Amino acid sequence: MTFKGKLISGLAAAAGILLLVAVLSYLSLIRNAEDRQRVLHTYQVLGQLDEVRMGMTDAETGERGYILTGNDSFLTPYENGIAEVHQSTEQVRKLTADNAKQQRSLDSLEPLIVVRLGELREPVAVRQQRGLSASIALVREGGRKGYMNQIRAGIAGMKGEEERLLAQRSMDLTSSTQRTQVVLVLGECLGLVFLGVAGIITQREMVQRSKAEEEVRKLNVDLEGKVAELAKRAKELERSNMELQQFAYVASHDLQEPLRTVASFTQLLAKRYADKLDDKAREFIGFAVDGSKRMQRLINDLLSFSRVGTQGKTLVAVSCEATLDAVLRNLKSAIDDSGAVITRDSLPMVLADDLQLVQLVQNLVGNAIKFHADTAPRVHIGAERNGEGWKISVRDNGIGIASEHYERIFVIFQRLHTKTQYAGTGIGLAICKKIAERHGGRIWVEATPRGGTTFCFTIADAQSFESKEQETNEIRVSASTD
Repeated sequence: MTFKGKLISGLAAAAGILLLVAVLSYLSLIRNAEDRQRVLHTYQVLGQLDEVRMGMTDAETGERGYILTGNDSFLTPYENGIAEVHQSTEQVRKLTADNAKQQRSLDSLEPLIVVRLGELREPVAVRQQRGLSASIALVREGGRKGYMNQIRAGIAGMKGEEERLLAQRSMDLTSSTQRTQVVLVLGECLGLVFLGVAGIITQREMVQRSKAEEEVRKLNVDLEGKVAELAKRAKELERSNMELQQFAYVASHDLQEPLRTVASFTQLLAKRYADKLDDKAREFIGFAVDGSKRMQRLINDLLSFSRVGTQGKTLVAVSCEATLDAVLRNLKSAIDDSGAVITRDSLPMVLADDLQLVQLVQNLVGNAIKFHADTAPRVHIGAERNGEGWKISVRDNGIGIASEHYERIFVIFQRLHTKTQYAGTGIGLAICKKIAERHGGRIWVEATPRGGTTFCFTIADAQSFESKEQETNEIRVSASTD
């Protein structure tokens, strides 16, 4: 992995872990705040319960003071106490709305408070209407003394429940506070660890990069020397290729002239001295003429093979339909003599050298006709999309080719049959391969389940090439205008 990849991966991992720590810290802080709020809520409930108790006490104190003195100033704490009891009881009801147990306790406490407050109001009214003696007599009645004790017991029970909740919630608050502290400390430690690791990785990478740069400088020096040597060899190879091409051209022409001379004089010898030659001599002369002609065909095929890469035309849009039509015209005699049936798919426009494409297709169709079985040849030319190009196939019902020879047949001078069985020099398929490769494609043989042979080659689609050319031109125009 590159340094950039390592750095990005490390930063992503660090960011992910730190984000996780941040989320955990946030959740811990929220939980801590919730625990604090629950503890505060418990204190509020306890405070309101104390307010209820103190309100009842103030009401009793005010009542007794007024009864004993008849002074209206004692009615103020009495009334304030009653108001405080109602207000605090309502607050306790709201604060404990989520606590069913406390709600039930409050349901039991409120009727006692109502009754007790009623008891406090009655002596005050008697004192105002009938005087001190009557009100004291009413207060001394023993049947109304137990409500306040029940109220105190009820408040004490509710406070006991809240104190239990307070203890539990305080423990939760302590635990959440500790967890929050641990998470925050862990986050800081991880941050320091990642910074340290990043520093170590960066330092190591800088050392390695420095070493690599030194090695690259040494390699560049060696490479420059090798490039200079390769350039020198390339020039020598180019000069050698040009000399070989010139030699092949000259040699082919120089070879054909004596061959023609040998063939001509041998035929002339056979014609002039036919009555003086026996059958054996005429057979020998026939061998000589046939050998000369085969040598001429071989030289011509070698010339065609060498010219594929050196004398090819510029690749342009070519109709495969028109190409096949030209091939069928060229092979008309062979088709008529063999009774061959040629069928085709709808063929596309391709990017090709039109003459070489005719030569390629003609070699394949000609072979399909030549290497036929006992029945009349049936040849089908198909086309199907192959990525951005086309796959052209030539399928026949001929004698077929063993799979172990699929690669061998494209090598120059490789023949699977003797010249007495099938004529030819063994160069045709080698030329097909060279033409296919010059067009940026390849050629191969596919197995045919029902016998026969299927040759396939790939070639570029003309429309796709034109679209790319148009896009390239538009980009160039846009760049020049900018």
